Parts: sequence; C-alpha cells; structure tokens
Amino acid sequence: MARRRAIEADELFETANRLQAEGKDVTAVALLDALGGGSLRTIYKHLEAWQQRRPPVTVSTTDEIPGIVQAAFANAWRLATQEAGRQVVAVKEKAAEEVAAANKQFQDALDVVGKLESESEADAQQIEDLKAKIVELEVTLQKSQTESATHGATAEQLNHQVKSQESELERLHKEIDKERSERDTAIKEASELRGFSDGLKTQNAELLSKLGRK
Repeated sequence: MARRRAIEADELFETANRLQAEGKDVTAVALLDALGGGSLRTIYKHLEAWQQRRPPVTVSTTDEIPGIVQAAFANAWRLATQEAGRQVVAVKEKAAEEVAAANKQFQDALDVVGKLESESEADAQQIEDLKAKIVELEVTLQKSQTESATHGATAEQLNHQVKSQESELERLHKEIDKERSERDTAIKEASELRGFSDGLKTQNAELLSKLGRK
C-alpha cells in the first residue's frame, strides 16, 4: 500500500487559498479531504502558519464621530470600567483558564490522532508483508503439489500456513477498519476542540482589547 508523501507547507497554503477563494471554511478536516490524506498534526502546523500569514481584515469608515460624542462615550466607558473593575480580573483569569483547558484537550486529541495514524501505517505495512508471504507460500504450495507424493505432508503444512496467514490478514483488516473509525472520531473531536479554543482566544483577545482602552 503506497503511503502519501509528506505534506509540504506550500502545498497546504495553495490548497487553503483555493478553499478560501471558493468561499469554503478552511479547517483541518477540509484540508485533509482536499489533500487526499496526510498527517493531521502536520496539517494543523501548516494551517496555523497559513493563518498567521493572512493579512488582517481592516474596517475603514468615512463617518467621523463628533468630539462631544467621543468625549461622552469615553466618560461613560470610564465610569463603566470603574464600576466593573473588581470583576475584570476574575473574568480575565477564567477566560485564560478556559483557553488553556481547551488547548490541553485539543493537544490530547491531536496526540491520539497521531498515535492512530502511526498504528494504521504499521498495520498497512504488515498487511502488505502478509500478502507477499501468502503469494510466496501459494507458489511454493503449487510447486510442492506437482512433485512426488512423498511431499504430501509438506503441501498440507503449507496449505495450513496459507490459511493461517489469510486469517491473520482478515483480522488485520478488521483492526484497521476499527482504527480508521476511531481516527475519524478523534479528528472530528480535535477539530471541534480547536474551534472552541480559537473562539475562546478571540473572546479573550476582545476582552483584553477593551480593558486596554481604560
């Protein structure tokens, strides 16, 4: 079974730009499908670099707020932040804890995905080895069957080995199907956790930005 070559950063950037141009969400799962496979850990690493390279979205306005309105707003904001001052620290700490917890859960899920990917690759290689061994045994069995009857015991033994290897191959196929299901579940959970983490980071950044205006 041929393994997909490692995903390069430029390849992922190009795919991410294409998905964005098509109006699609640029997520790790979407990139995994668009790239036709690969390591989710590598995809997340390059995706974060791609997100950092994107130019920030700026909003410009031609309407100027009158000075008196600005002063009134600034005064109201100052009074509001003073009133809520005792709660600000607790809110900031809670937001930071939630972000840290979400990041920890995301990293744990990502580690599980990496482990499942490694196990899947190892099982795939073992299946290829078993297939090659089965072919070799079948060739040897056919050769043995054309020889003297004195080799009957050897042929029977080889036949038994072939059946044993076929049983092992079937077992491995079932294990890989199970691991793939577990990997898909882990990928989905990791993507949801990353989205939750990003949302918390955004909320925390907005809160810190507001607090900085005091």
